[in-house]
Amino acid sequence: MIINRKYFALLKKGLFTFLLSACITGLNAQEVKVLSLEEATKLALKHDQQLKVDSSQISILNTKLTQSKKSILPDVALNLNYTRISDNITPFTVGFPTGDVTLNPQILNQSYNSLQLKQLIWSGGKVSYGIEISKKELEAAKFDLEKNKVNTVYNISALWYNLYVLKTSKKIIEANINTLTQSQKDIKNFVKQGIALENEVLKIDLVITNLQSNLVDISNSINALNFNICTLTELPTNTTIELPELVEIADITVNNMDIYLSTAIANRAELKSLNTYKDISKLGLKISRLNYSPTLSAIASGNYNLPEQRLFPNEDKFTPTWFVGINFNWAISGLYKNQEKVKDSKLTITKTNALYNQVKEGIMMEVNSAYTDYLQATQKIVIAKKALEQAQENFRVEQNKLNVSVITTTDFLDANNKLLQAKLNLNAANANTQLALKKLNKITGI
Repeated sequence: MIINRKYFALLKKGLFTFLLSACITGLNAQEVKVLSLEEATKLALKHDQQLKVDSSQISILNTKLTQSKKSILPDVALNLNYTRISDNITPFTVGFPTGDVTLNPQILNQSYNSLQLKQLIWSGGKVSYGIEISKKELEAAKFDLEKNKVNTVYNISALWYNLYVLKTSKKIIEANINTLTQSQKDIKNFVKQGIALENEVLKIDLVITNLQSNLVDISNSINALNFNICTLTELPTNTTIELPELVEIADITVNNMDIYLSTAIANRAELKSLNTYKDISKLGLKISRLNYSPTLSAIASGNYNLPEQRLFPNEDKFTPTWFVGINFNWAISGLYKNQEKVKDSKLTITKTNALYNQVKEGIMMEVNSAYTDYLQATQKIVIAKKALEQAQENFRVEQNKLNVSVITTTDFLDANNKLLQAKLNLNAANANTQLALKKLNKITGI
């Protein structure tokens, strides 16, 4: 019976350890996810914090616009007041033939209440200009959101393509290591047959070791890019991202650079935003000049007071009264104080125009650079394909010579290195061309 208890105790302990290990392994297991560029872009746009800030700013400006529109509505104020005064003042009484009259009767409970209304009639257009400025600010914020969306799409695309190049390069190098390993076996047979030196095997060993060292560097870079993409797409950072095969883009008609320049100037969100700010600065100048002008308002008030001061002598009762009128307000000091505000508004217009021209020139240079890079990338693909064909043929010839021990290992390794580099170059050229096209589209605002 004692043996059985010990047995079950050990069994229970072992089962608990197994379950605990299984739970820990499940928690630490990495999830593998195939992530297309389209899905990565969608997730990045959904998660991007700057876009959330921009959306919040748009909501704020929408509220500000609503407030500006409501400023044309009348101001309505309700005032309610109750006062209890002291009774230590002796009323003043005047005798008349008809009887005594108390001029300041003791009314200890006093209440003054009013409902007031004020409506702006004319301000020279300040209110309408203010509403227009709010609309322009909202419009500019939407352009900023558009610009940041384009940047987000390009940034995640650049990471995606870089990860693709590294992952495919890793596969190419691993395949090359397998090829060299097989050739190494052949050389070892030659050594046994006495038709090759041991040093020939060491040469291949050295190349394989160097390639393995490159794989370590590539793996570290892959892990860093994998983490960054997970962070920007809000995927768990322990997710292993796998990428689908890259579809080679069909031949695309490349327009004249002047077309790309005119398209960029017309479409770029930065220029649209600055154009909007140019309009805002012009409206600001108009408002500054209106500070020289007076304003005209209508006022009305309904009163319900105890006592009513218009009655003499005062009576201890509530009395309804009202008044309406016109209020003319002209800050004459603005004729000499407002000059600097007008000057400041003019300088703001000058500054905004200069900033627009500066950004425009920068965009033109960006278009030229992106256009040149894309043309260069397409040319590199043609060259890389031709170089790969040549390297494959050269490798085939040298490998055949090695098989019959006609050449040294050095010549074979040189041919292998050229073939490996040609494959890596074509792999990078395909990805770089697509990224260059995306950059050209981003720069031109397509």
